[in-house]
Amino acid sequence: MNREITALTERLAPASEAAVLRSLDAMQTAGMPMPQGIEPKKILAVYHYALCGVPACGLAAATQKLIRGDYAANANVLLGTIPKPPVLAALARAEALGMRAELARKRETVAALKPRETGRSEASRARVRARLDAFRQTHAAAKAAARTASAFATRENHHAA
Repeated sequence: MNREITALTERLAPASEAAVLRSLDAMQTAGMPMPQGIEPKKILAVYHYALCGVPACGLAAATQKLIRGDYAANANVLLGTIPKPPVLAALARAEALGMRAELARKRETVAALKPRETGRSEASRARVRARLDAFRQTHAAAKAAARTASAFATRENHHAA
């Protein structure tokens, strides 16, 4: 389980500048032009800034879906064009949500399986054991008294008949 958590954590690591460059290059190779209004010299810096903190796996998934045209229903995405930096960041974050949820579930599972520290002292445990023993003795005595009374009542009824 810990290996799976480590693998998910690594996949959810923020996208590096190299990952952003690979994503933009893949979309350009697929024939998608850059959006208008961004200076060519600053494209990588602007996209890297917008994608700061966005998981690399989300960026990779969004890039694949953009190239395949899977965002046709999204009004913010112009098919056949590389999305503007904030749109690409939003798509990448949305793609990473499922993996973040899976990581959270696995962490919760590991936490639930760990023995919990009760914080109870040995003296407290000894008091509880003593009270339990006293209860058991009282309960056993009450049961014995009830049996004796029941047997006595049965004998009385039998002799009266």
